[in-house]
Amino acid sequence: MKKWLLILSSAILYISASAQCTSDRYTRPVFQNVTTTSGVQFGSALPYGSLIQQSLYLDIYEPTGDTIANRPMIVYAFGGGFLIGTRVDPPIPTYCTYLAQCGYVVVSIDYRIGFNVADGNSATRAVYRGVQDLRGAVRFMCQRGRQYRIDTNAIFLTGSSAGCFSGLHSTFMEQSDAPAAVHGITLEPSDLGCLDCADNTDNNSRMPFIRGIISHWGAILDTNFIRPTIKDNVPTICIQGDQDNIVPYVSGPPFSIPIFPNVEGSLPIYKRMQDIGIKSELHTLVGYGHEPWLLAPDLIDTCYVYELPFLYSVLKPAALAISGSSTLCLNQTATYTVRSDAGASYCWNLTGGTILSQNANTVTIQWTATGNHILTVQELTRNKVNGDIDSFTVHVLDYPVAAFGDSVLHTVATFSDSSVGATSWAYSFGDNATAQTADPTHDYHAQGSYTVELIVSNGYCADTAYRTLTTDTCPAAGTISYVISGDTVHFSTDQTGAGQLSWHFGDGDSVVGVNPSHVYTHSQNYLVSVWATTTKGCRVYNSVIVPFTASGVDDLSLTDVKIFPNPVDDLLHISTSHTAAEISIYDMSGKKMLQQALHSGADIILNISTLSCGAYILKISGDNLNSNQLLIKK
Repeated sequence: MKKWLLILSSAILYISASAQCTSDRYTRPVFQNVTTTSGVQFGSALPYGSLIQQSLYLDIYEPTGDTIANRPMIVYAFGGGFLIGTRVDPPIPTYCTYLAQCGYVVVSIDYRIGFNVADGNSATRAVYRGVQDLRGAVRFMCQRGRQYRIDTNAIFLTGSSAGCFSGLHSTFMEQSDAPAAVHGITLEPSDLGCLDCADNTDNNSRMPFIRGIISHWGAILDTNFIRPTIKDNVPTICIQGDQDNIVPYVSGPPFSIPIFPNVEGSLPIYKRMQDIGIKSELHTLVGYGHEPWLLAPDLIDTCYVYELPFLYSVLKPAALAISGSSTLCLNQTATYTVRSDAGASYCWNLTGGTILSQNANTVTIQWTATGNHILTVQELTRNKVNGDIDSFTVHVLDYPVAAFGDSVLHTVATFSDSSVGATSWAYSFGDNATAQTADPTHDYHAQGSYTVELIVSNGYCADTAYRTLTTDTCPAAGTISYVISGDTVHFSTDQTGAGQLSWHFGDGDSVVGVNPSHVYTHSQNYLVSVWATTTKGCRVYNSVIVPFTASGVDDLSLTDVKIFPNPVDDLLHISTSHTAAEISIYDMSGKKMLQQALHSGADIILNISTLSCGAYILKISGDNLNSNQLLIKK
């Protein structure tokens, strides 16, 4: 039951997480209705040609029913050459409503208009007043960001013509760039003050960083105002007709009137931004003049097509990079992490595993199937913008299986690996010694029982196997005892620790046993040996000379057989008077090493140089002749 509950909860978690990251917001209208709050006063200032303060207002367009707490804001400033215009001129309500339906908060603002058309310096002061009022409106909204649920780190400026002059200069012109005319001219002696010294003191008289600009047929006094600094790294999209005779597409005075200062239009603005690495786009309306959407309303849809993807690309978070274990073993658990952005949620998807827990940007997964699996994550920012999906490959291995065999000879053990899926081996032999090969050999140097441990690994996980083995050392050779009873000799030994005793009676006969008895038929001295073989293959032996006298017919005399010298180096001399005889040499284990025929009256020399030094049994047999003697090879 617990297993099924875990699977069900994991499935619910996955479905919930996946649902969080599916948003079409900002890419198309997702809200049917828009709520407009009109006539909100944001400040007041002295206009051109008047000593009476002008109250300045703005209209706020919000998607109806929107619930998110951090919404990007677009501020629209109307056009009209700083001489005419209002915040509700067409197509401003249409434009603002559409972008609000897409999820933005859009604000259309007033600003002071009017200047002496015969004085270029007066026109410059009009632009400056427009900049001040735009900044005053932005500060007002930022001061009330929580009330209007605005993300003050996601503010965009736009407008038409003169309104975009204000947006471009507000963003890129430093106070030190302000023309001298702002401090007063002949007919307008008043100093207009600093950029943030008008309208209100909201937001501590501080203009926030602007996230991006949409310039509809706007221009700037000097593109060098746009600097390669963090402050000026403001993505900008410019849209303008190449036949604009009011605001130059390239450069020149507005209205083509030389009295006005030269300005630089969309093309040089775009080139400047490209040169210094600021994200920018230029969309040239070929064959169109100034503010073309007034005469060709379908162009407003063209602007949406360009602008919505651009805004979305600016809002979209930087690519994620999953960190965590890329290779692990079946049923192991691993934790994976991505960058954490304030207010963002993260949606994870995977094959071959189960999500055990998720906490913001971190997920813990148990991998339940072997093979290569894909883990993906997608971020949904606090503005509800989908990030790109990041993929991470996880290789899940089977656990290795440890197994090995052993072969022990005396104190030396040889190990043979039979593990499955191992790439490394670690043996502990039980006597503080170790090895890291698959099939090691180890000498224990002592008798005893040892527990051997083998740990195998495939580089990521391990398994362990154990075996117990016993070693032995060669025991001391036991002492042979015997009792002669008639023609039978009874043997015994105090040998211990042997698995097998092999007896050799000196007359060519042998037997395996503990306390054997043997019947001899001829009188002579017999070299009797016993070989002890332990269970681990160690062999030791001892021997004894048994003087035996047969109780029946005596052995034939060997006086007519001469064997010398004994001990011998390489050449053994043998002679006999017997008509036929045979001599054989056996090692102490009873193995025949040499054989030679003897003939009556013949002397032979037997070359035994091929024999190793040690004791051998010399057996002489023939008609009425059967005798064994101890031969020592030097």
